[in-house]
Amino acid sequence: MRLASADLWEPAPGRVVTWDVRPGRDRAPVPAPLTFNQRNHLLGAAAGEPSVWIAAAFDVDGPVDVEALEAAFRELVDRHPGLRVEALREDAAGTAGDVRLVRHDARALVWERYEGPATATVAQTREHLVAELGRRCAPFGYPAFLPAAISRAGRSTVVLGMDHLHTDAWSTAVVVDELAAAYAAHTRQEVTASAPAAVVGADAVPRPVPLRVGDDDPRLAAWHGFLRGRGWALPTFPLPLGVPDGARLPQRTVVVPLCDAATADAVGARARAAGASTSAAVLTTLARAVRDLGGPATLETLLPVHTRADAAARGSVGWHTTTVPLRIDTEGPAVPARDWAGAVRPRPAVPDTALAATGKALRAARELAAVPLERVVESLPEPLRFERVDIFQVSYLDYRRLPGYAAAVRHDAHHVSAATRADDLQLWVTRTDDGLAVRARMPRTPEATTTVDALLTRWAALLAALPRG
Repeated sequence: MRLASADLWEPAPGRVVTWDVRPGRDRAPVPAPLTFNQRNHLLGAAAGEPSVWIAAAFDVDGPVDVEALEAAFRELVDRHPGLRVEALREDAAGTAGDVRLVRHDARALVWERYEGPATATVAQTREHLVAELGRRCAPFGYPAFLPAAISRAGRSTVVLGMDHLHTDAWSTAVVVDELAAAYAAHTRQEVTASAPAAVVGADAVPRPVPLRVGDDDPRLAAWHGFLRGRGWALPTFPLPLGVPDGARLPQRTVVVPLCDAATADAVGARARAAGASTSAAVLTTLARAVRDLGGPATLETLLPVHTRADAAARGSVGWHTTTVPLRIDTEGPAVPARDWAGAVRPRPAVPDTALAATGKALRAARELAAVPLERVVESLPEPLRFERVDIFQVSYLDYRRLPGYAAAVRHDAHHVSAATRADDLQLWVTRTDDGLAVRARMPRTPEATTTVDALLTRWAALLAALPRG
């Protein structure tokens, strides 16, 4: 799975086909549960935030068989109740009002296919699809997703764009796996054991498990300690990005490799020897890079983690993540740029004690995922402060462990995200057979460009040096 964003996506031209899905009138929708993340997302959209969509895109051989692809799309929507929810807004005078979800019966959905333009260039194809994704994947109303394809004589591209309401990064892997298998089955090109054999019901959707978290729960105390030390403010990236107070600017996206597969394997081996993991090594070297660029000795961030607890949840499509706080301590003084610029082996090397400490902190942070975020917020002795709209967060996902990874590689699958506005840095690190890579999202300013480019260069150098001690 390759990460991209709307501004970097390069879909080859071809004949564009899209589908619209609308609820029928013969079956009334039923109420559906609304998670903390979904509520915040919808309230932001109601207040005017731009659409945040995520698209799964992958290639298939030959021109698109539209009948087979429509059947595959229908099966996917039938199978996953999360793709049948609709967000409704209940406006109050002068406010964003409240939001709720309803779920439609798959048998009541009406599908309609549209023949789009035959594009001639990558730019034209991207412009058309990004416009359609922005228009059709807005969170309110149904479907808030866009089934589409780019048909070509030799190799075509299948696209399913979804508002974040419906999906997360893990879900894109599930979508590619199931859509590719179902499409192949319907075109009779191959027989695949992973093709969905049955439609699951609404009860299979992972839901937040009610959890009694008392005021004296040590996990709440951990959250409180993290936020109290920040004056009850959520983390912001500690290096300058050149964003005026209160401003959000057009997004700049960078996708770069951090190290190749052999180096990533060696990084993992070094981390395990220190009692840590590859993700802990990635985070430790990030904190060290920030420190060497003039940042603090302790890097504070939020870490998205999935909440899929069993096999059924692992195969679901939806927004099943939470966030946990993380402090990453560095050891030793900052290394000034004059001492490491261009060096093959940055000094000092990250010691085993730093890796072990991050590994321990990471394990403790993941224990906090069981505490509902709404419980954290309501338990705070002071209101939560947002110094910026975006939150400095670092995501790590090993796609090799996700459903259908082999299919994603075979079909050159891409996870494409909307490009909107930004006022802080956010990082998504991926582990694949190619090694470690990162997608960085930041405000488009000269200072942010200089800062983040230097950060990524230093980070990659530290990872390259890590296996050598």
